[in-house]
Amino acid sequence: MASFEYITSTGVIVPDTAEIQAEVISEWKASFGQDLDVGAETPQGVMITAEVEARDNVARNNADLANQINPDQAGGIFLDAIWSLTRGGRLAATRSQAIGVILGGQPGTIIQVGSRASVEGTGDLFELAATVIIGSNQEAIGVFQSVEFGPIKAPATQLKNIVTGVLGWETVSNPANAIEGRLQESDISARRRRRNTLALQSVAMPEATVSRLYDTEGVESLSFRENITNTPQTIDGVLLKPHSVYACVDGGSDQAVAEALLASKSLGSGWNGSVTVNVVNAASGQTYVVQFDRPQVVPVFIRVTARYNNVDGQTIIPDAVMRYVNGGLEGDAGFVVGNDVSPFELAGAVNQVEPRIFVRLVEISTDGVIWQSNALSISIQQKAQTTLGSIQVIPA
Repeated sequence: MASFEYITSTGVIVPDTAEIQAEVISEWKASFGQDLDVGAETPQGVMITAEVEARDNVARNNADLANQINPDQAGGIFLDAIWSLTRGGRLAATRSQAIGVILGGQPGTIIQVGSRASVEGTGDLFELAATVIIGSNQEAIGVFQSVEFGPIKAPATQLKNIVTGVLGWETVSNPANAIEGRLQESDISARRRRRNTLALQSVAMPEATVSRLYDTEGVESLSFRENITNTPQTIDGVLLKPHSVYACVDGGSDQAVAEALLASKSLGSGWNGSVTVNVVNAASGQTYVVQFDRPQVVPVFIRVTARYNNVDGQTIIPDAVMRYVNGGLEGDAGFVVGNDVSPFELAGAVNQVEPRIFVRLVEISTDGVIWQSNALSISIQQKAQTTLGSIQVIPA
């Protein structure tokens, strides 16, 4: 390492700090004599320590930069750039929308785009998406969107406070809950979705169908099976018709999921499932009856026994579990369709978030009465689900 080169033909080198320190000390002694005092309290010792830190930072910076070339490690704009090479990209942040909002007041009143109203209780602001004119019935119908991006809530009838003063505009009310927006897709979620959509540009293969479904707005997880034989087959507990495919999809609208299935189908293959949607093929005009399933929700209660001196385990543990459940931890999909619930993985999630917590036992239950410490089997037609209130922490 005397040449101070941390990038070689075999990759990036991140040497141990002790190795760098030995190297720097060797260089100093080679210049000033082997009897040089290199103690940390000496002037030369302080300079050696500074040099060790500088070289260590360079090596680690090189490694961080090199990792941005790997789409499974990259983040931020580097991940966006690599993903764009295969015509993919992270989901952008969106605003919540309140549709069919009733604006009341004097006939003929013009309410300009951008006029604002707020949600009772929270004060969250929504603004009018397009200019409206109050009609002779003293009402106008408009669409409001949240000023901030993300899942901004506006429960039915609670968008009722006028913020922008407009002469003749007297009332505002949303008859239905606002459709919640989302925050920009995180690096962890984006990396996972990129891996799930690598076959997006192909058709017919199972990978193509899975990729197209994962690229569908709102789809969170799914299971997929196919029967390539001439006879009905039961595969992983699901009866499939001859030459047919099966998908159990969590999230996304019925229409969007059906269109994705039709766009990626094999010629002549059929579908299975309890959800049926009529989809018109744009090229031929033919209507197809597409079938698929929605997952059965399996409620799960979680009980964690742990020792957590000097940290707030009652808060950290449930939050860590929910991050795992929602797929917010690197390398873990969380509670998705067909994924078993593993107490071992739940314990690992807690330690990944806070290593100082010692988890003694993780138990799970489907009824809150009978508990088990072994994995709970989830079929390809099911998805486990839990809430923050279903997680119990017991001090060890």
